[in-house]
Amino acid sequence: MKIEKTSPKDRILETAVRLFNSIGVHTVGIDRIIEESGVAKKTFYRHYPSKNKLIGEYFRKRDEVWFGILKKYTSTSVKDPMDRVLGIFDGLKFWFSQPDFFGCSFIRGLSDFGEEKNDPELAKCLEDHFTRTDEYVAGLLKEVRPKDYRKFVPQMASLIAGATIVAHGTGNPKIADINKEMARTLLLKS
Repeated sequence: MKIEKTSPKDRILETAVRLFNSIGVHTVGIDRIIEESGVAKKTFYRHYPSKNKLIGEYFRKRDEVWFGILKKYTSTSVKDPMDRVLGIFDGLKFWFSQPDFFGCSFIRGLSDFGEEKNDPELAKCLEDHFTRTDEYVAGLLKEVRPKDYRKFVPQMASLIAGATIVAHGTGNPKIADINKEMARTLLLKS
């Protein structure tokens, strides 16, 4: 699908996703998004009354991508509960190998924000993403460790975030394999 054939609102969002993802939320200005999306300033503000509204939509879009990957690699078509949990890391390796992987938008959002950090809606987007991820992981862990699954949620979150940060910093997706084995060891030994 060519960007010229999409609606102005979609062109704005596609441009913002590309720029925010590769350069960072705080460093990209509205004027650049307007110019690269090929819309008029009035059109931009009709669809997104503020940059923060656009950032919120960006986070919703990135959240959809993340959960799409998670669900694909932890599908119920995989029968073994341990394999479903460890599928998280297969999904991470896939994600880390994509040309548009520039780290986690939500982890980066915690540090990339300038004045945006004071926007309650954006803070809620970040909080909701991490809460939803923890709940999803908890659901998978419950199948493997029904009695004590909650204690593993922060450990898994650390392995997921750690792998993401290292893959972003090094460009090497193999950290997902390393953390997958660490997760397996953690779940089997405890």
